[in-house]
Amino acid sequence: MTNLSSTGDGGTTSLREGASSSVGGRLSARDVVFFVVAAAAPLGFAVGSTPLAIGRGGIGTAGMFLVVGAFLAIFAVGYTAMTRFVPNAGALSSYIAAGLGRPLGLGTAFVAVLAYAIAATGAIGPFAVFASQALTSITGISTPWEPWAFGALAAMGILGVLNVELNIRVLGIIMLVEVAVLVVLATGILAAGGAEGLSLQPFRPDAIVGGEIGVVLLVVFAAFAGFEATALFREEARDPVATVRKATFASIALIAVFQAFVTWAIIEAFGGAAVSVANEKPTEMFTLAAGQYIGAGFAEVITLLVVGSWFASILAFHNATARYLYALGRDRAISPLFARRSARTGSAWIASLSHTAFSAVVLVFCAMQGLDPYLDLFVVGSVPVAVSIPAMEMLTAVAVFAFFWRDRRGVSSWEGLIAPAISALALAAVVYFVLSNIPLFTGREGAINWMLPSINLAVLATGIARALWMRRHRSAAYLSIGHWGER
Repeated sequence: MTNLSSTGDGGTTSLREGASSSVGGRLSARDVVFFVVAAAAPLGFAVGSTPLAIGRGGIGTAGMFLVVGAFLAIFAVGYTAMTRFVPNAGALSSYIAAGLGRPLGLGTAFVAVLAYAIAATGAIGPFAVFASQALTSITGISTPWEPWAFGALAAMGILGVLNVELNIRVLGIIMLVEVAVLVVLATGILAAGGAEGLSLQPFRPDAIVGGEIGVVLLVVFAAFAGFEATALFREEARDPVATVRKATFASIALIAVFQAFVTWAIIEAFGGAAVSVANEKPTEMFTLAAGQYIGAGFAEVITLLVVGSWFASILAFHNATARYLYALGRDRAISPLFARRSARTGSAWIASLSHTAFSAVVLVFCAMQGLDPYLDLFVVGSVPVAVSIPAMEMLTAVAVFAFFWRDRRGVSSWEGLIAPAISALALAAVVYFVLSNIPLFTGREGAINWMLPSINLAVLATGIARALWMRRHRSAAYLSIGHWGER
């Protein structure tokens, strides 16, 4: 995720990663990869989300990570080419503004903020579930989810106002620990031969496309959320073009291969019962495997680390939400109130508190309605995000194609036209499959399955309308759309 660095006197501001100053503004590709992969919370995602894909989409989930990785690698060809010519911090929305126009760019920025906000709030659900499970596992004391959820909410709000963030080194350490734990578990499962002997069936094409492909895509794409953040480190990189390019492809490859490996191992741990276990005990699937193949103590370690992983994800997405609200407020795309900073901490405190208030309303609603923090708050609530991620990437691919169609700017046909066109078509197919399979993912019937994705369209339309109003009434502010972080 990104954060806004600024001078203490309210002067120049820019969107940049807070830890960059700690490494002297000389980030290597490895530094950037550490940040991106760690922010993706590999342990939290594996334990909290992978069972959903297995349960609702089948064992082909393991192979789908590699397929999606290949799609995104093609997408990254045009994306990294674009960073040479649009080097500001808006990432996807800036590229869309450059290729398809400022109104659509601002609309996409609004959708991106919504995605970050929902992701942070939704992550409180699994955090509360795993925290409650951890206490029960260690002490035998059973607690409801609500105290954990509201405790996480309070911690998120306080740390957000205090401008406390996890820098690259801290995230890197957390990521290494998470990866090590998952590697130990996967190795133990595979060394034991799994439940029924090892099989490569999860990587066969018929298994990958044989299940509910839209559901699997919906979950798997979430594992790669944030890989585009590599472009946001351009100013801090030793060699901007080379570093961004290497970090982008490395991040995609690492996430794809690692999550495919871990998912394959957890499927092998239960053999033919993997799908039923994923459906019946999704939040316990990994700890059950850890207890069986490694030991009860290791299962408790996973439970504790998952809690920390989810909180790191909550804080990262909260900070990203606040920083983008700050940037939009500073550029008068939304109320300038969101651009107010604390004189003491430098935090975007109104933006931070606004998201905290949003999360509080959602949690109170869930508690009053007796909703499940995992199946309702996290799973059902994540639908707008799961749709918006591939949709924004699809629009970006189209924007890259349009940008280089008008002027090749010396890039090759593969980088500027062919790869963006292929990825746009592939991502359009992904969006179609995801939308077609939402009922299977949510486990719900009726209007909710079209109302949730429609939130993105409403927010997109609001952003476009705002841009058109700015073009008519605030031309200077309108011209800054797509150039967030350059001032």
